[in-house]
Amino acid sequence: MSRQAMRLFESVEERATVRVEIGRRNSAWLYGAGLARMLDELGIPHARDWHPDRRRVLMCPVDRVGDLLALLEHRDKRVVEVVAVER
Repeated sequence: MSRQAMRLFESVEERATVRVEIGRRNSAWLYGAGLARMLDELGIPHARDWHPDRRRVLMCPVDRVGDLLALLEHRDKRVVEVVAVER
């Protein structure tokens, strides 16, 4: 992770934490540093949300979130918070 990306967060804990919001349909919203690179590594399709309130938030298919969580928790030792939301 570059120094510039690390400066986006206040503390080491914030850099390490990933939040995954699972919606009603087929999408999950991802918050955290370095996630686009990991999604590419796993071959998981992803996009930025088009909604004005979430324009810069990464999205991926719900059925592939488990693959991402396994990589984040096992290899990178990151804290993951999974939340169910209504969109």
